[in-house]
Amino acid sequence: MMADSLKFAEARPLTTGGTTLLLAGALSMTVLIAGWRSQGSPFGIALPDILCSTSASGEAERPRTIVSTLRTEPLAGAPGKWVTTQLVRLPPRALSPPHFHGGDVTAYVVEGTVRSEHAGLPVSEYAMGQVFFEPLGTTHAFFENPSYDQPAVVLAVTIHDKDAVLTTFLK
Repeated sequence: MMADSLKFAEARPLTTGGTTLLLAGALSMTVLIAGWRSQGSPFGIALPDILCSTSASGEAERPRTIVSTLRTEPLAGAPGKWVTTQLVRLPPRALSPPHFHGGDVTAYVVEGTVRSEHAGLPVSEYAMGQVFFEPLGTTHAFFENPSYDQPAVVLAVTIHDKDAVLTTFLK
């Protein structure tokens, strides 16, 4: 299944600017993971958490996914583009319904395991240390923590236009 994700990402050619954005996102993710793991808060500031979703009606209430924006800033080498880094916390059984993002998202699983279906690809499971990519505008059919007793944490780096809506829910 990971190979399918990689094939999808590879089918989209990178321009010189795209390569710069990809490298900026990877660098941001590396710096933030190191800071988050060693200090608990990479910049010594507390930004508000965003409650992202609840369960669909008709089934037992599932916990909400909580997104904390760690940092957002313009990319120096790409005028008009910004990079936003967010920490996504998924309590046990948390679910995020169908949505899409206003930029390219690279996600790194910091803790636990998550299940995801996006861009029309088969449902995939990603464990701690694994990375997945969501191209701009692709539908994320669902995103969940399948565990009944362990939380999951994902670091998401989004490259987007200034003032873009980062997440739009479809239901």
